[in-house]
Amino acid sequence: MSQTLAKWMTLFLVVTIMFTPILYYLDTLNRKAVDAVLQQGLKEASIEGYMSNEVVNKMVDTLVNDYNFDEDVIDIAGTTLYTQRKEYIEITITVPRTPVFILNIFNQGSKKLVRKSIIMSEYVG
Repeated sequence: MSQTLAKWMTLFLVVTIMFTPILYYLDTLNRKAVDAVLQQGLKEASIEGYMSNEVVNKMVDTLVNDYNFDEDVIDIAGTTLYTQRKEYIEITITVPRTPVFILNIFNQGSKKLVRKSIIMSEYVG
């Protein structure tokens, strides 16, 4: 009985030690992908003066095609009204977060990855 228990506990630790770095790396890559797409969307929205449907569609297409996110779970919100120069435009991207631990007994953290950023508008109209 004690040998069986020891083997199961060892298996638990080995699985955790093996997969946690890989899953953490994947989570980090997802964060960086969302940050890159957010920055590109902010630049385009700054020039246009608001977050247009074209900007949102480009951001979603980039996340889906280049980074393999599921289109149905991507939520992008932001300033949809024209803003004049020196006023702020805000964009928020929300996507599900990948688990960091293979066994769900530790605190995984937030279930969603939320990135929010603002930029000053360059629109003169």
